[in-house]
Amino acid sequence: MKVALWALPFALALPASAQTALIREGDPAPSGIPGQIVEFIGNTNVNESGGFAARLTIDDQGATINQIWGTFDGTAPTILRTESTFGTLEQVNIESFFGISSGTVVYSAAFQDPIGAMTMDSIWVDDTMIAVQDTQAPGSASYILNTERPDVTENGLPYFVSNTSTTLSGTTQGRALLFGASPTTLIETGDLLPNLPFVLDSLAVSTDYRFSALGTHYIIEVDLDTQSAMDAAMTIDGAGLMLGGTLVQESVAIPTSVGGNGAENWDNFDFVGITDTGEYFFTGDTDGDSSNDEFIVRNGVIWAREGDTLDGEVLTGSIESASINEAGEIAFIWDVVEGAGDVEALFREDTLLLKEGDEVDWDGDGVLDAGVVVTNFTGISTMTIGGDGSVYFTADVDANGSTLEGFFVFGPDGAGTNFCMANPNVSGGPAVMSSTGSASIADNNLVLTCSGMPTSVFAFFIVSETQGFVANPGGSFGNLCLSGSIGRTVGGSILNTGPSGSASANVDWTALPQPSGTVAAMAGETWNFQCWMRDMNSMGLAGSNFSDGYAVIVE
Repeated sequence: MKVALWALPFALALPASAQTALIREGDPAPSGIPGQIVEFIGNTNVNESGGFAARLTIDDQGATINQIWGTFDGTAPTILRTESTFGTLEQVNIESFFGISSGTVVYSAAFQDPIGAMTMDSIWVDDTMIAVQDTQAPGSASYILNTERPDVTENGLPYFVSNTSTTLSGTTQGRALLFGASPTTLIETGDLLPNLPFVLDSLAVSTDYRFSALGTHYIIEVDLDTQSAMDAAMTIDGAGLMLGGTLVQESVAIPTSVGGNGAENWDNFDFVGITDTGEYFFTGDTDGDSSNDEFIVRNGVIWAREGDTLDGEVLTGSIESASINEAGEIAFIWDVVEGAGDVEALFREDTLLLKEGDEVDWDGDGVLDAGVVVTNFTGISTMTIGGDGSVYFTADVDANGSTLEGFFVFGPDGAGTNFCMANPNVSGGPAVMSSTGSASIADNNLVLTCSGMPTSVFAFFIVSETQGFVANPGGSFGNLCLSGSIGRTVGGSILNTGPSGSASANVDWTALPQPSGTVAAMAGETWNFQCWMRDMNSMGLAGSNFSDGYAVIVE
């Protein structure tokens, strides 16, 4: 007998080779209330602490309830938010876009105004409304109208886009990007940003935007008041993005140093993302030959374009979704050539994970189900990549002749799972653990890597069987995520992070360091790793810091 999907025992590590359904259209609703079923699965989101979530539409015997279902830390998912009543405010809709931090949900909800008898747009952090239609946002003379695409940083800072008006209850005259617990306008219609030749027009800011995990950086497409249709430009941190000495703007030539062919211009931008260390990507197309005009720009150069071959698949057509995590890993959905036509395919970096026609694990037991195949990757921005490389997405499947939608995960690309979000270090972001090789004792080839550290400082790896949490131990600027018997210098030496700000060490499962010597790991045990490093605070005082934690189940 299969258990309900939301009651599955969520282990620390998800299977890396199976695309597993977490919840499905037609399932009994997570509430457990008789008669409620999952009718529709909307957008997904993740955090850097192992959390994931999806927005669900529940059919309650003909009535509709919108909920956000998931987990903040990778443990068993539950209902995180549902339409509710707060005093005289009755939420009548939770919109499909939302964000999860390490412990809060930020979402947009319409509510029925009990005085004016009209529906009002608003932004909420859990039970607290932080922005509402027809109020002025701090930092702006304009009034907020409808709110769109809310999200939140790992440390709980919300952000969203809103249409605006200069008059109360007026018609839309502009757009603005707002950020923070008391949302403050960062950019809006009429602003003249650095590197841009024109002010922002009435469309001003796009819904194609992202902040990094801790809000250190943000990337957004903006529209310029050029009096022409070719008015979009890319910006980072409120300034026009310059590549090869020129602005990234529609109708502007793509420099050959960036990957342009010398006869094409930027033309349309779509998905974007950025990390706290400043790695970024954006997608779009050029105005050149339609057979190779779609692209992904990564850290200033065209990393992949239509016509390229990735993992044996020829890229064609459009990019349907793309996402980046704090480790700088990119996942994306792009059409690939299949026979005389093409199909949608899901990639993590340059590795193919899944494409239309492939089988999936529909019943959640970790095994692919024969004949249950993907027919379509669904929705807008419904694919996200977590801090450990796990890719979450929604897709329609053909399940024994019935087309049903599921919310899936393709497990991490390393041997372990990240936990316990790190604090930023002097590099500007948190240090992140990853691995290559396997968790097998027989192979004994696991290599730990810590990236995003300060450059050219001392560092070493520590290990314990026990997870824990101690903030700022011994005056450190970071969090110790291990407890119990903690061994140091995995791999046997102190490391130097060099100019890349990263360091690696080989794990010897037969001789893990512990305070009393070394011990041999046993299959089935979970060992937890972390990296310690030298660091400096904002005043230049020397100290230390830690990466996030990394849990590996030994095989």
